[in-house]
Amino acid sequence: MKVQKKKLQIQLKQKEELGEVLHEVDFKQLKIENSQYLEKIEERNAELLKLKHSSGNTLQVLNTYKKKLDQLTLESERLQSEIDQRNDILTKIDAETELVEKERQKAENINQNLRTELSDYIVPDILDYVGVRSDLYELRKSYRTWERKVDIAQMELQKFEKQWGILREGNRMSHSWSGTEQQVL
Repeated sequence: MKVQKKKLQIQLKQKEELGEVLHEVDFKQLKIENSQYLEKIEERNAELLKLKHSSGNTLQVLNTYKKKLDQLTLESERLQSEIDQRNDILTKIDAETELVEKERQKAENINQNLRTELSDYIVPDILDYVGVRSDLYELRKSYRTWERKVDIAQMELQKFEKQWGILREGNRMSHSWSGTEQQVL
């Protein structure tokens, strides 16, 4: 529009230079064209202003969505990390459950064997039990007696070893006296 306005001004100058005289009708025509161009410029400026507002609003909405996207991305990463941790825990629990199940099965087998032994067990007669206890008492009594006899024998052995040592020492001394007497003579 500004370009057209300048064109008209240039044309006007050219006409003046050529000496052509503008008539009043030409001025009116130029004014009408000028006012039409000004209306178009105002309309375009209004459209441009609307587009700027629309662009600003769109940019605000876009920024809001970007912030939400960033927040959701962080939340997604946090949740993925939590899922990974829980999967690790679940794997450990599965392994532990398998181990516990094996131990339970072993305990069940041991329990079954003990129940079988218990059901096969025959309780001895009371008189047999009393006899075995009496034999045990006698064996313990005999054991204590033999322990005392061994202790006494060890003390006697020590006593005899001590006496034997004294006698040997005495014999050596007597041999050494008799050897020195023979040497002096």
